[in-house]
Amino acid sequence: MRSLVVARGGAVHRAYQAAGAAAAALFLLLAPVLLEDYQVTLLGQALAYAVALLGLTLVTGISGQISLGHGAMFGIGAYTTAILVSDHGVPFPVALAASAGIGIVFGVVIGLPALRLSGLYLAIVTITAATAFPLVVVQPFAQELGTGGSSGKPVALDWGKPSWFLLDVTPVGFRFVLVGAVCAVVFALTGMLVRGRVGRAMTALRDNPTAAAAAGIHLAQVKVGAFAFSTMLAGIGGSLFMLMVPIVSPDSVGFPLSLLFITAMIIGGAARVAGALVGGFVMVFLPFLTSELALRVPVLADLPQPGLLATVIYGVVLVLCIFFLPQGVMPLVTAQRERLLRFVPPGVHARPAHGRPAVGRTAGAGQPAPR
Repeated sequence: MRSLVVARGGAVHRAYQAAGAAAAALFLLLAPVLLEDYQVTLLGQALAYAVALLGLTLVTGISGQISLGHGAMFGIGAYTTAILVSDHGVPFPVALAASAGIGIVFGVVIGLPALRLSGLYLAIVTITAATAFPLVVVQPFAQELGTGGSSGKPVALDWGKPSWFLLDVTPVGFRFVLVGAVCAVVFALTGMLVRGRVGRAMTALRDNPTAAAAAGIHLAQVKVGAFAFSTMLAGIGGSLFMLMVPIVSPDSVGFPLSLLFITAMIIGGAARVAGALVGGFVMVFLPFLTSELALRVPVLADLPQPGLLATVIYGVVLVLCIFFLPQGVMPLVTAQRERLLRFVPPGVHARPAHGRPAVGRTAGAGQPAPR
């Protein structure tokens, strides 16, 4: 079957992008109308995790720097939002911006050792952050700041549906729409960043740092910038998570969450922006589905400790995904899509393998495509 070749940036490509954006907007608006609140809550959690995973994709999948402390950065954003909103009456948009700003600060602090360290040595530094954070928030000085100690920190967020919002949704549904809107903006801007000059510099840093330096790329700026942008997204993700699950505790943002982030990134596609979205849904719905499988399948439900069995099934599914999809889910989706539709850079307008000419804008306006 012949595939249609479309030049990026052309009218046809923009039409596909507009159709995708319209489909995403329709999903965000209809989901809270058609689904129950608990289902909408799960979807909102997945989107919040996806924003945090996008940061991990940038720093580890695209720039090649190992970070195992992403759960702590997610927790910093969640605690910042909870304290500012509940204890100080700060509006949520301001708390969201503060979480992003604090994430940038911590990213710079963690990124500075990356100038001298790499590989396993850098992983040890980030593991320290992930393991120390749950211990820090239960200390007396942290409880005086409002962390709530080991019992966690609830968020008193009285944010219902405003009068100008025309859809008949619950407060949970309205907050889901807000989470989805922020998620869409973050993914769109990050996608532009990755496809641009900064993204190419990160990829060069990952593939060959020596060649990147010889090409004039400032490695220190790229490394620290990658960590800062990554932790900023983690802080935003933690803040958005508080809209859907209004409580955060030390147990929910420790090192196990960092490992879940790493696993979800690999399954989604470590170097793909859209892979973070897949990974967010994997983090939320795969444990839910395995638990339902262990409880509802007659043969499995009769076994002792179905909860433990659900964990085993979850692990087996992850191993199978990594074994059969070593590059993640998104590369497979892309490969299947390219059998029908291929997007090529504007300057690449060569005749495709199946002989069908490309469609869209070429690099030289009004000039014939090179053969």
